[in-house]
Amino acid sequence: MVLGLILIPIYVQATAWSAGFGVYGWFRLSQVAAAVSPKIAIASVIWIHAMAATPACFLFCSIGLQRSFDSTVRQALLDFGPWFAIVRVLVRKVWPWIAASAFWTIAMTGNDMVVTNLFQVATITESVYQQVQFNALDAGSIGLACSFAILIAVVALVLKWVSKVHLGMENAAAMDRDDYQAFGLHGVWRWSGFALGWTIVAMVVLVPIANLIVKAGWVATIDNEMIRRGWSPMVFATSIWQSRSFSSELAWSIQLSLYSSGLALVLGLMLIEVSRFRWTEWIVFGSLAFLLALPGPIVNLAVMSLLDRNEPRWMAYLADRTLFGPILALQARCLPIVFVVLYIAMERFKRKNHYLMQLDRGLPQWIRFWILFKAVRSPLVTALVLAFFVAFADLSSYLLVQPPQVTTVAMRMFDLLHYGIKNRESGLALTLVIFAMLPTIVFARRIGL
Repeated sequence: MVLGLILIPIYVQATAWSAGFGVYGWFRLSQVAAAVSPKIAIASVIWIHAMAATPACFLFCSIGLQRSFDSTVRQALLDFGPWFAIVRVLVRKVWPWIAASAFWTIAMTGNDMVVTNLFQVATITESVYQQVQFNALDAGSIGLACSFAILIAVVALVLKWVSKVHLGMENAAAMDRDDYQAFGLHGVWRWSGFALGWTIVAMVVLVPIANLIVKAGWVATIDNEMIRRGWSPMVFATSIWQSRSFSSELAWSIQLSLYSSGLALVLGLMLIEVSRFRWTEWIVFGSLAFLLALPGPIVNLAVMSLLDRNEPRWMAYLADRTLFGPILALQARCLPIVFVVLYIAMERFKRKNHYLMQLDRGLPQWIRFWILFKAVRSPLVTALVLAFFVAFADLSSYLLVQPPQVTTVAMRMFDLLHYGIKNRESGLALTLVIFAMLPTIVFARRIGL
């Protein structure tokens, strides 16, 4: 249930929580109240980002747990019990995955401006966006924004250095039922853990989806000068059906995401080849981590400076009549993800098949390439799917460089969020939830979660 929301765009999360906590929601936590109280605004932004990041953190930690549960952990369980095995053995193996989840959360939260703009929280990213939009650039703000990306890049390089020895040496077999039962709680601790687990699931998954369902069927009528509020199945069905009116926005988003993820896959394969040398590997890692954490307005500014010219004519045509600008801007988000997935897959393949690769040196190059392709075809598909949904969810990277005639779902939802959540928008958000959950289920089954 938690993994089902991992590919949900942040603007869908903002829609869900605004639907439940808005002016007409069951808890009055709205952007209107946030404008009056900065503390409420900051709390709202933190809450939405925390709920949005929880599925990704859960995925990182789940994969790390499975990859780290080997014979040494089982021996520690037999000799010293669960507590010792967790604290003294398992945590030391899982910590790179925990650090990776923290790194991902910080990077993606720091460069967001959808939620912060909605609740009027003046972050560095939001300030730079306003300056770029109104052509009033402040070198200090841009320097701070780039400093954040540089800091994330340094952290990524340190994380790569300390986890290099673990990469490719993990246990690839999925944990079985007995392994999970070895950590089972008993007595009052079992029921406490049960209640805590379902409380987290309810807050992360059930409450936001329930908010959208309630808002999609929400009806308010005036009877004898009294406002009566209720929920109508017919209105709910109509809201879902009216998602067809956003077909143009969906088409633009799908087209943009396909082109961006496809280009990121090609560039990622090229960077894998380039990073065969040790010094280029560190440069590539640092540069991609910097791009991932670079605030969207800075990405917009870089693309605008490249395309904002009338000569040669084909450059102006690319900027005004094609998706080249948004596709180029989205590489800052898609390319790092594609590269990391492919890099981990290649490292694991090399370490597990080192001696076999030495024996295969006499084979023709195309046969060796085919063997490698068969071994990493699943990570290739995974990288492509992840890049597609990252491009579909992102807005800040290309908001100021999209052509005039192009309106994506992210842009439309961004506009509608500022005018209040209504039935149609909630219906569209629910449609996007279903659209993102189906491939997530397939993905979770393939990796054994």
